[in-house]
Amino acid sequence: MKWSALALVMLASPVVAEQHLAELRQSILSCESRDCVGEAASFCMDNTEGGQSTFGMQNCLIQEMQIWDELLNEAYGDARATAKSLDAADLETFPEYAVRETQVRDAQRAWITYRDANCAMDYGLWGSGSMRVIWGAECLLRMTAERTFELRIYADGLK
Repeated sequence: MKWSALALVMLASPVVAEQHLAELRQSILSCESRDCVGEAASFCMDNTEGGQSTFGMQNCLIQEMQIWDELLNEAYGDARATAKSLDAADLETFPEYAVRETQVRDAQRAWITYRDANCAMDYGLWGSGSMRVIWGAECLLRMTAERTFELRIYADGLK
């Protein structure tokens, strides 16, 4: 089974209560450093019935990852828009440098392929053991949050 298909199966079974999801979202939206990555999932595990079970941990990690994925998509859009604006400014005088938007797109596509392969490797490390779902979900969370920060830094650097 491909990792992305596995992720869809995991996403289809949320167990986090709505009030906790709102608290998780607020916590993540106020996160400004890499130090807070995983804190919302930990909060979820500690404050959700069944949160300390394998299934509960996996779902708490996936819940946080989904929010980071939304933020990643925003950061990607900002990076592409900024790159496109700079490309437009360079198009007439330096067309050979007006390739930033394509570079951002290509880098993101390559990163997605890398993330999926890397997290499949983490998932596979545990064989048939139950830790595989926790380890795989943690990998998706960590890499998605990291990429969000990378794209934010890129977009801010272009401004």
